[in-house]
Amino acid sequence: MKLLIGFFSLLVMGCGQGSSGKKDTPGDDSLARSADTVIHLNNGQKNAPDSLPRTAPTTAEREINDLLKEKFGGSLVVVNDKSANWPKDVFDYFIVPQRKDHPDYPYIANGDFNGDGQQDVAALIKKTDKNEYQVAIISGSPLDKNRISFWKEDIDLCAVATYPKGELEGMEAGKVTMKGDGINVHYYETASFVVYWDGKAFKRVYTSD
Repeated sequence: MKLLIGFFSLLVMGCGQGSSGKKDTPGDDSLARSADTVIHLNNGQKNAPDSLPRTAPTTAEREINDLLKEKFGGSLVVVNDKSANWPKDVFDYFIVPQRKDHPDYPYIANGDFNGDGQQDVAALIKKTDKNEYQVAIISGSPLDKNRISFWKEDIDLCAVATYPKGELEGMEAGKVTMKGDGINVHYYETASFVVYWDGKAFKRVYTSD
């Protein structure tokens, strides 16, 4: 009887060591790292790799959306990766390389777009209930709901970026001297143009077809 009890005691101890040893196996470590990766990817913008579509808004996106909601009651929002729904190959080629230097690309750009020496913002926006796009230009800093103008001509899902102040070589217009930075409206594998301030109004010049 004592031998039988001793045998069962050894068996129970062996099982306990096996359970504690299992926690230190490489397989479990890799599972833990995978879980951490999932948490980081879904924990907002800060930890998400540039090569993946975003699952949370950036600070600039939230600020502009708050302004649009205050002015237009939530009928307009900044385009984001979810609403754009880029094909993977387009996203990888068209967007990923730019994100390292321009985190808000391709939906938000900063520059002095009206040549008054102050920082302005341009954002690709859409109606909340349909894919109708336009570029909102918010002049001055801080952002103000009463300083919003729009460029609506030939705007679809595209990228907006800053075209530095200076001379602009148009395809048909020739050289144009911009009074401020321009807004480069760039499409994937199709025509691109720059929206610029001529001193009285925003105009456009095509830079590629």
